[in-house]
Amino acid sequence: MKKHSIFFFCISSLFIINLYSQTDDPPLSCTDCHSALIEHEVVHAVAADDCETCHVSNGNDHPRVNTSGFDLMDVTPDLCYYCHEEPTKSMQHAPAEMGECVMCHSPHGSPNKALLLNSPQSALCAECHDVSMTEKQFKHEPVAKGTCVSCHDPHQSDNSYLLTMEKPQLCQNCHTNERMQAEMEYIHYPFEDDCSNCHESHSADNDKLLMQKTPGLCYNCHDMESTLLEAKTVHKVINDGKSCANCHSPHASNQPLFLVKTEKELCLDCHSKEIKTEERTLADIGKSLKKGNHIHGVIESDGCIICHSPHYSDYPMLLTSAFPTEEYATASMESFDLCFMCHDYSMLEEETTDWATEFRDGDRNMHYLHINGEKGRNCNLCHDIHGSPNEHLIANKVQFGNWEMPVDYKVDEHGGSCSTGCHGEKSYSRMVALPDSSKNQKPLDPSQQ
Repeated sequence: MKKHSIFFFCISSLFIINLYSQTDDPPLSCTDCHSALIEHEVVHAVAADDCETCHVSNGNDHPRVNTSGFDLMDVTPDLCYYCHEEPTKSMQHAPAEMGECVMCHSPHGSPNKALLLNSPQSALCAECHDVSMTEKQFKHEPVAKGTCVSCHDPHQSDNSYLLTMEKPQLCQNCHTNERMQAEMEYIHYPFEDDCSNCHESHSADNDKLLMQKTPGLCYNCHDMESTLLEAKTVHKVINDGKSCANCHSPHASNQPLFLVKTEKELCLDCHSKEIKTEERTLADIGKSLKKGNHIHGVIESDGCIICHSPHYSDYPMLLTSAFPTEEYATASMESFDLCFMCHDYSMLEEETTDWATEFRDGDRNMHYLHINGEKGRNCNLCHDIHGSPNEHLIANKVQFGNWEMPVDYKVDEHGGSCSTGCHGEKSYSRMVALPDSSKNQKPLDPSQQ
């Protein structure tokens, strides 16, 4: 009877224990205690799926103060490489190379894309990197938006500075105009090589992220500064507005010398109107070159720079050689060297000729008559040097001091006539009868025939 009582007591006790140990609540899960880890906008997929994908019990009671009940399935970064690609490229970001993925990423959840620990991206980068390079007045758009990964791979790259692509191709992904320029015929070497030859990558004190203001930036390669300082005449546009870029593309062009337009179009962009300077008023050259005019042949064949230097000169008006600035000059080749770069000097030194010039009365050289001596008349007292409605570039009016002097030139088959402020109407004819065939004999005066 005693044994039966003991057995009954044991069965009853187990029933009571089992009765009180059963509840309607399910067993506790990880998220019952650690829900804050995944209560974020972005949740690591494995953390949302099953904590035991990364964590495994180590046998310690859990939860227990100051005692961890779980270990990672593997050491980092090997654990991360179960799912994520292992870095293999030549350049690796230091945290990735050290396997410290959690320096930048939360392993569970984050309010930021890619489980980043901070936002914007630039704020996270700034925790390790010196951000002084981004604090200047003009900021590169990715820097202003805080998107460092627009240009840099945060993990690995085969390019310096962890760039996602080599420059300049990287820059041309966004700068589409420059990508088209890269297909042009003439390409500026610094542009072809690396945009950072001229531009800062993050921020700069100058517009367009230039490392220096122009023209100083250009002078780093183009040794012109000292010459410009010493030159008597400097083209104003070099130190005005866009400086060198007024005429030259800093990147590429289909025109020689990286000109932004054909030479003639480029010059006429400015010189199709009167330009007033402190010294004088520059003529409207476009008016002289308009359709229907007789154009100085050298302009048509060689352009403006055969007579004018585009940058600087030791002669007035940016001329490439000597030419008088006054109405009168000594009749010598040196005085009119610019003209005699193309024209035959014989028209100035031969008093009589039947070949050196078409401007002759019989064989009397009318150029010699006008120009010889210590007070030779300047070419521009008769000719519009650029273009004119009249043959031989004879001007309708010329500037003589403060007076616009009429020329009143008429041309015929064998010569012509003019009536100026210097003299009444005088005519000349290349067909004037000569007393004999000697070209050195003075021809008859037409008025005496």
